[in-house]
Amino acid sequence: MESWNISKRLKTELLKKTSSIEDNSRRILFILRNLGPQRFTNLVKYSNLSRSTVSKYLNDHRKHKNVEQRIVTDKQKNKQYRAYVITEKGIEKLGEEPLKLKDELFIVNELKENVRKLEDLIDFYKEINVEAHFIMHIVRIISKIGDNFFDLQQDRDLYLSLFYIFYNSILGQGAFAKNYWHFDESCSQEFTGYKLNLDQFCEVYNVSREAINYLARFKLIKNDFGFYLIKRENNDFFFHEEDLVGTTTLRLIKDKLIDEIINLQEGIYDMIYDLDFLAKDLTEQLKEMGLIWSAIQEQFQLLVLNLIIKNAIEMGFLDIEREKFMEGVAQSKKLSLSEEGKLIQRAILEGSNIDLNFNMLSLMQD
Repeated sequence: MESWNISKRLKTELLKKTSSIEDNSRRILFILRNLGPQRFTNLVKYSNLSRSTVSKYLNDHRKHKNVEQRIVTDKQKNKQYRAYVITEKGIEKLGEEPLKLKDELFIVNELKENVRKLEDLIDFYKEINVEAHFIMHIVRIISKIGDNFFDLQQDRDLYLSLFYIFYNSILGQGAFAKNYWHFDESCSQEFTGYKLNLDQFCEVYNVSREAINYLARFKLIKNDFGFYLIKRENNDFFFHEEDLVGTTTLRLIKDKLIDEIINLQEGIYDMIYDLDFLAKDLTEQLKEMGLIWSAIQEQFQLLVLNLIIKNAIEMGFLDIEREKFMEGVAQSKKLSLSEEGKLIQRAILEGSNIDLNFNMLSLMQD
């Protein structure tokens, strides 16, 4: 077995989360699951626990077969050493319940402050008769964005742009729409199911198309805000990294990439780096979970492909297995089906520094 090689950025993020895990036993498992095989000294360093505490929990995990020791090869130093490795049983143990973080009190206080800042937004939505449950959903997501959102000019255009995003969210389709969306019954506009396209929305809520187009379809669709968009002419489908679609999609992608790292290091099977197949497989899982539906499956698959590439880069795949990763990008047929996909493919293969937006997908015209 070989040691892992992940990007510095990802490692920093993982260690930050590690220090906030309240349960010391699960902290050990989290490190081994996300940072790979570790020497005892590194476990002490990364966990910020005493040697005796780490030893205590390692012995307990070994007793219950959550952790075992194996011979690990350091490719850079061409040396072998014994390291602790999480087992399949340990992975199951780690996933049994959500991680409890020490900074939960801070999070609650921050949430209260953010909700206070959103009083004008809440009052505005009440004035246009948005259902209370839908307002709660918007406030819950916006509160998690934090200061980046409050740096924007807080006005009617922004509030309606946000409403447009949530109105046309992937989670908003079907039953969610029937329960929480408000429609002006006096309006003679013809609706498509429970969804309003851009022109319909602007007419119903008396807002300029330019404002919604800039804020909802450009400004807010960036990493700083966490929104994602599938755009096809005037039909938009949104989700957020903190809603059910977003958290599930990103978790599936990262878990799959972690599995691929393990395979690369251990050589479990000969990997055919087919990014298109990987995106199709993950999207099929999301459909089976009932989070997306058949009509948007193909479009959503292309966005998943973009996110696989983004996360793979952040996790250091260009360092771990550059040749195979580049081959996967070059051989992808689906990247060329979207405007952003074509830019991503060209930028990666040419090594250019184009400012890529992985959060948006614009389908090429037929």
